[in-house]
Amino acid sequence: MTLAALEAGGTKFRAAIFGRPDEAPTDQIRIPTTTPDETIGACLDFFGTHTGIEALGIASFGPVVVDRAAQNYGSIGATPKPGWSGAELLGRLWDGLGVPCDIQTDVEGAAVAEAKLGAGRGHSRVGYVTVGTGIGAALAVDGVPYRGRDHTEMGHVPVRRVDGDTFGGGCPFHGDCLEGMASGPAIAQRWQAEPASLDDNDAVWELEAQYLAQLVSIYHYSFSPDIILFGGGVGTRPQMAARIQAATISALAGYPGPGAGEGLVATAGLGEDAGLYGAALLAQSLL
Repeated sequence: MTLAALEAGGTKFRAAIFGRPDEAPTDQIRIPTTTPDETIGACLDFFGTHTGIEALGIASFGPVVVDRAAQNYGSIGATPKPGWSGAELLGRLWDGLGVPCDIQTDVEGAAVAEAKLGAGRGHSRVGYVTVGTGIGAALAVDGVPYRGRDHTEMGHVPVRRVDGDTFGGGCPFHGDCLEGMASGPAIAQRWQAEPASLDDNDAVWELEAQYLAQLVSIYHYSFSPDIILFGGGVGTRPQMAARIQAATISALAGYPGPGAGEGLVATAGLGEDAGLYGAALLAQSLL
């Protein structure tokens, strides 16, 4: 079996070849995200050096059109990334490779990979949240991403402002939505320092946990997952999961019963590779 996997990011694309999606890739390359022509062309050049590719799975940055009824399924939506709004990603790769291809969001891919290969193994309903430059979230149910009509954006849910927090929010669309209050750039703006330099400041991470616990509460009340895994540079910080867990128990306030929220939050297990492995699993599912 020869599977092609592509994790398409706003900064870089990672293209890889897998023999099996539960094993390390046999070859991979990182490609800077420049223009669609250059970036997609470089991916096709890399895949073209490998014979026998049977399928391609893509885990893409968003917004990406995942409504199968849409004529532009698999294209990038309106994005601040110059030149990428409306770019055909799935179609151009499918035409170039001539094998079965499909696409999902990067967090959908990560959720499925964590459920099947990572810290979510043994659970049927696995939530995944990445907290870094932005905040993305997805839910895998029995190894398949739960999907609405189109690309979901749980990172932009409204949140209740924590008492005493006067930061206006950093989201250019909503100001003080979750991403505007708790992403890596929001932390840097609020505290006027890069997150990596704030390691020993408990106030930073306790406040962060209170905002992220609101997302966990939404997950809990909306989908009742078995576990919610946090990834990304902020989400995988030491003790971050424990802080979010404690803040979640407080936020749930014992509803719907004793022990509400206990054991719900943990750290993702696949690190920065979750999306790539998710893409490989998607490719395998096409065969």
